[in-house]
Amino acid sequence: MPTFPVVASLALSALVAASPAQAAPCAALDAVPDAVLGAPLLVLGEVHGTREVPDFVAAYLCAAAQQGRKLTLAIELPSSEQAGLDAFMASPGLAPDVARLIGGGMWRSARQDGRTSAAMLRMLQALHALRAGGADIRLAAIDTDAPSARRDAAMADSLRAALRQGAGRQVVALIGALHATRTRGNRFNPHYESAVYLLADQRLLALTVGTAGGAAWVYRGADPASCQATAWDINRITPAPATPFSLTPPSPQFDGVFYVGATTASPPALQGAATAGEQ
Repeated sequence: MPTFPVVASLALSALVAASPAQAAPCAALDAVPDAVLGAPLLVLGEVHGTREVPDFVAAYLCAAAQQGRKLTLAIELPSSEQAGLDAFMASPGLAPDVARLIGGGMWRSARQDGRTSAAMLRMLQALHALRAGGADIRLAAIDTDAPSARRDAAMADSLRAALRQGAGRQVVALIGALHATRTRGNRFNPHYESAVYLLADQRLLALTVGTAGGAAWVYRGADPASCQATAWDINRITPAPATPFSLTPPSPQFDGVFYVGATTASPPALQGAATAGEQ
């Protein structure tokens, strides 16, 4: 039996290789707890800029779709990207449709912090293939268009709206782990209130990514040249969990962990030959 990270990668390879009109069956995650599948709001706190996290999310959504769940994936992209995401999901998903999706906005921003990586694009292509195969999947861009003190509050409002608009759907939020913490304050700001903290009245499950170390595409500082593949050892878990999900809280900040194994950096979509996928 292949280990979980290999299974997730195989799932994505199969999905992206499929033609938009004939989506291949995906290799879904094994051993997904009922508490994960049943959470109205599942928050996955990630490290941006890895290949493995978007692969994991696509494989999870495949598993949930196979269980008959209706799904909304909420991603940390500005709301100005929503029209482009909707147009892509409604398109045939061919190369010109991909080119239109990544032709402007954040995809061409000088600041490439991992949220518009080749792996993120490949995840969107995988979801397009799942939807072409009959899955009920929507996308929601929940971030603000300009950083502000109300950024987390705005993301929380967007997630509330997604929950209201999607009665009976599971909303899966893929956001930076800082925005996914249950507790108030962090090492940078004792008064910080994350999006998840502001959603404490909702039935949600907040998980943080676990890794075996590796690398991520990281943005460091104001100079766009500082965006690069960087060794990244945060969130290392030893020994590795036996299953993709652990619902033992690693700290008061989270309800559990989703485990992706060793990570590799995923470059920006425009730099990473995204339409062909990473080999």
